[in-house]
Amino acid sequence: MRKIELAKTGEYIPILGQGLWGIRRSKGLSKGKKFYEEIKSTLRKGIELGMTHLDTAEFYGLGKAEEVLGELIKEYPRDDLFITTKLFPIHFSKNSMKQACDKSLNRLKLDHVDLYLIHWPSKFISIKKEMKVLEDLVKNGKTRYIGVSNFSVKQFKYAQEALKKEELVDNQLHINITYQKHIQESLPYYQKNNLMVTAYSPLAHKGYTKLKGEIREKLESLAKKYNSTIQQIAIAWLINHENIITIPKAFSIKHVIENAKAADIRLSPEDIKLFYEFNSKHLSE
Repeated sequence: MRKIELAKTGEYIPILGQGLWGIRRSKGLSKGKKFYEEIKSTLRKGIELGMTHLDTAEFYGLGKAEEVLGELIKEYPRDDLFITTKLFPIHFSKNSMKQACDKSLNRLKLDHVDLYLIHWPSKFISIKKEMKVLEDLVKNGKTRYIGVSNFSVKQFKYAQEALKKEELVDNQLHINITYQKHIQESLPYYQKNNLMVTAYSPLAHKGYTKLKGEIREKLESLAKKYNSTIQQIAIAWLINHENIITIPKAFSIKHVIENAKAADIRLSPEDIKLFYEFNSKHLSE
């Protein structure tokens, strides 16, 4: 599995990780423990294939995703995994934010995470206060690195300026081959400043199974050229951009194996540019 440097930290993480969005308590209630055991089996296979960056959030399954991941983490040496979780913007005070981090760590059964993100810009607390909390979390050993998610470049810059000692290393953004807004509007800033962008929903949640039209035709043409699937081309398209990693969700071993193979596909600049014309259309399935 290829790795890239996490901003300017000197630490390298997999270009493909595993996202835990989609884990819901309701599914566990209806399907039983087997549902979560199948997820853990898939995550184990991904780790075996080098996808050791595991991304979750307190919001996913109202904490259930962190609990499931916490059960899995104890099976591995801590340093073998890179764990990211996120703070949901429902907290009204610094103390509430810090307590939320502690609850996440408790569910994960960890004393620290590797990367802690603000999930969305908050309507209840200022970016400046959020950054103060993030710095305190680093200082107190609760997280090694800090970042944000769904921030505009303007918000990211403001957040960075509010920090006194630490630096943001990542912005997690909604980017895929049919939703390219941030490729054109945001990515150049992060590339220029050697910062990382984590693309979430790389397959638009539903895996492009019903995608139609010219963009599907182009994906199928490249899939034939590279002896792959259109989903692998869509993932490869993202990670062939500098400073982008991605965290596809896969709840079956078959899919996680397919995802991992996308890391080996090296698209040409011409292949990548084939899809830029769809940027303004913001296509969806």
